[in-house]
Amino acid sequence: MASEDYRSASYQIWQVMAAGWDRERSWMWEASRAVSEKMLEALMPQPGQTILELAAGTGETGFAAARAIRPAGRLISTDFAPEMVAAARCESHRLGLANVEHREMDAERMDLEDDSVDGVLCRWGYMLMADPATALAETRRVLRAGGRLSLSVWGPRSATRGPLCQRGR
Repeated sequence: MASEDYRSASYQIWQVMAAGWDRERSWMWEASRAVSEKMLEALMPQPGQTILELAAGTGETGFAAARAIRPAGRLISTDFAPEMVAAARCESHRLGLANVEHREMDAERMDLEDDSVDGVLCRWGYMLMADPATALAETRRVLRAGGRLSLSVWGPRSATRGPLCQRGR
């Protein structure tokens, strides 16, 4: 399937899936908490930082980072499916997280300045993108020098190579 066809089909699927993910957010968080906690441990978010979450879905991993970077830090919670963004926005308001900005954004075409974020989270997103290499290049572009990327993907345990977190220049 061509990238644009894949991207269009994926967009439609995630738009439809958003309602179920929102309804089952507690179950999803419990099922993914260990992964998210490891990601946050690797990211090491600090108060005052700007953290970007890509393919945030309903936002739970990013919300944990938002708490760690308060009071002056900012989380940019993104997904390319507007229904996912809407679900995350409602939940962050319910939780009283005033330091979260919600944006519809395709990780392969980020509307962010170069060197504009201190850290990036992406739980199970890159592997589902039409062009993961382009998304990773965009991630590198927006990360500040010394910034950190924490990501997770599904795969066999034998493929685990350890954290890829530090951006060097």
